[in-house]
Formats: sequence, C-alpha cells, structure tokens
Amino acid sequence: MLKNNNIIKNNNNNNSWILQRLRCRPRRPFWKLPQHRLPVLSLYKTLLKITELFPEAIHRKYLFYTIRDKFRYRRHETSVTNTTKFLEEAKECRNTLLNALKGDKVAFQHIDDLAWGRKGRLQAILTLLRTKKWKTKTKANRGILRIVSDTRSMESRKKDPHPAYKIPLDRRLYSPPRIQLRLKPPFRKVKKHPWRSGLVRHKVTTQLGYRFWRTRGWKQPVWISMMMKKRIAQHQKKLNRFRVLESHLEMIRVEESVMKKLDRNLSEDIEGFDDLIVKEMKESRKFHDRMIKLQSRSLIDNGDFDTDK
Repeated sequence: MLKNNNIIKNNNNNNSWILQRLRCRPRRPFWKLPQHRLPVLSLYKTLLKITELFPEAIHRKYLFYTIRDKFRYRRHETSVTNTTKFLEEAKECRNTLLNALKGDKVAFQHIDDLAWGRKGRLQAILTLLRTKKWKTKTKANRGILRIVSDTRSMESRKKDPHPAYKIPLDRRLYSPPRIQLRLKPPFRKVKKHPWRSGLVRHKVTTQLGYRFWRTRGWKQPVWISMMMKKRIAQHQKKLNRFRVLESHLEMIRVEESVMKKLDRNLSEDIEGFDDLIVKEMKESRKFHDRMIKLQSRSLIDNGDFDTDK
C-alpha cells in the first residue's frame, strides 16, 4: 500500500510540474513580444541617428546603408543564441561609433578605412574591379555593372531583390566609363503566331440574358462553364423561391375569403399572415422582374419568341 501511495504521489507531482510548465510557456514566440521588439527597434533607430552626426558625407552614407542592410538581412532570425549574438554586435557597433565621435582615433580610422574601401567588402570589390577590363560590348560588362550598381552580398540580394534596397558603389571610390553605365536588358524575340482564318467571333446570349463574345473553334475553359452553371442554379433558386411565395400568398388569401364567408371571427385568426409573405416578396421582386426582362431578351435574340401570340 505504501508503494502504491508513493507511486500516486510521484505521478501527481509529475503532472503538476507539466501543468506548471504549460502555464509558464509563452503564447507567442519571443520575436513577437514587445519586450523584445521595442529594445531592438530603439537600438536600430539610435544607430541610424548616430550616423547622421558624422561630419563627412561618405561616412554617413556607408554607415547608414550597412546598418540598414544588416538589420534587414537578419529580420527573420528565430534562434535565441544567434539573436543575442547579433544584438551584442550591434551594441559594440554603437559603442565604437560613439567613441569615434568623442575623439577616439583608432575607432574613427577603422570607420574611415571601411568607408573608403581600404578594409572589408568594399576593398574586395575595388580590387576585383581594378583587375577586370571594360569591353566595348555592354553584354560582356554585365557582371561588372551588377557589382557597381549593388555592392551587397549575394545572400542579401536574393533575400531582398527589390531595387529600393540596392547599395550602389560610391563614385568617389570608383567611376566606371560613361558609355558603359547603362545596363540594357537582354533582347528577347517575341513569337508572333498568325491569326487562324477559321476562328470567328460571335455574340452569345445565355439563358439568364447575359451577353458575351465567344470564339468559334476555341474550347471554352472548364472553370468558365462551371461558373456559368453555378450562376444559373443560384438564379433559378431565387426565382423558385419567389414563385413558392406567390403560391403561398394566393392560398392564404383564398383561405381568408372562405373563412370570411363562413364566420368573420374565424377570419381574424388568419389576418397578418399575408403581410409577412408580401414583405418577403418585396425583397426578391426586383430580382425577379430583372430576370424576366433578361430572359425575354434572350428569347428575342435567339429567335424563339413568337410575335403572333
């Protein structure tokens, strides 16, 4: 008995621990919580504001584009360890920027080297551009022009291909020849198929009275046929509803007239029923009249309308 009691106690303890864990589990992931989002956004804004304090335009431009690209590239990060690592890097960047503004020569020289292409990615791009030669044809220079127009890495280009996020190479670092600046898109020949002589357009009027153009010789897509079928079924349903209400109204009025002939007190019990049906009919009368007009027009167009009758 003691063993059984101990087992039950252990099970209860385990269950309570699991329930406590479920209660403590966050309903939303950490990157959607305001406790995480607000510090990240404030850090991003402060970094962009610090870049505006630099005196030289080339420093401001380089820092602004680099910070924006780094934050945008890592916006979908879901790992906790990676997120903390990237945030620590951003804080270190903020400290170096502030130190450079305060007068730290080492920090300012590091930023100056990065902006002028003496370090980092810009240095690799400039060395590549110096080794390559410009050719007379624009098609041969397409690869070099891509590097000049967008200095981002291939991963960030794939992630954000929109031209609004491009980081062009500064003209103060490298100026390509004037003739080769414009990148023409590749010319593609458009295949022009001759119009078939057998195909003729003709106007069709549907059962509901709608008119549209159809081409003889072309098979109508299935989805258009199914759409027309569903519309016809829906319209027919509404018309049937109106006719049923008409029959009910006629039946109640006949019954009321019979009851009046027999006894006036009996007819008072039926009064008011026809008003409810008339209200229902008012809503669908407009649709009914419009559909009758359209159907009569379709009969005239198809030649099934007999004028002698």
